[in-house]
Amino acid sequence: MSRKRKIAILLGVLLGIAVAIASYFLYCPSPVAGLFPPPPNAKTRTIYFVQHDWHSGLAWAQRDKENFGAEAWKDAPFVEVGWGDRQFYFAGDQSIPSMLRAVFIPSDSVMHVASFVESPEQFFKFPVFKIELSEVGFQNLFTYVKQTFSVNETGDRLAAIGKGQYGVSNFYAAVPRYFSLFNCNTWAAEALRQAGVSICPNRALLAKNLAEQLKPQ
Repeated sequence: MSRKRKIAILLGVLLGIAVAIASYFLYCPSPVAGLFPPPPNAKTRTIYFVQHDWHSGLAWAQRDKENFGAEAWKDAPFVEVGWGDRQFYFAGDQSIPSMLRAVFIPSDSVMHVASFVESPEQFFKFPVFKIELSEVGFQNLFTYVKQTFSVNETGDRLAAIGKGQYGVSNFYAAVPRYFSLFNCNTWAAEALRQAGVSICPNRALLAKNLAEQLKPQ
């Protein structure tokens, strides 16, 4: 193979990679029609996006029979959920090797569920964004969240693997693999997109990126 042909092939490969990366970040899934904003006079549910320093959380007020909180307080007035890398988020290993591994190598993940009594705006010392969803949109989000948990043969989430970080909270094993391009913030963005909110998960790699998309809502 001639040198010119090798160079042409290499340039073609690099161009293909560049186009793939650009497409990933430029592509924005269309919002689900009819879900957001809620139609007039439709039943609604309020959720809260919690912008932790580097992490995104989603919170809501529980209604009868949801019982989604941590085992010690399943029927708590409010719950918040967050998803992340198991070693970094759950085990608390914030060493440089752990951070690099979480960024570059797909890894096991966990869900964090916190139960509390105050409204999220009072409970958290971080920026909190209030979002009004249609009831159908909320159920889509709720289903997406539930599908993140590792479950047993009857479809119930597995027992907690450890205590959580605040409130009455626990960590649970989760299904998706954590990766830099699908992290805690893009997970939260995808949950909101399932609810119909006009969000681009690919442009929400950081919590502040997601917050910026929510500000006009």
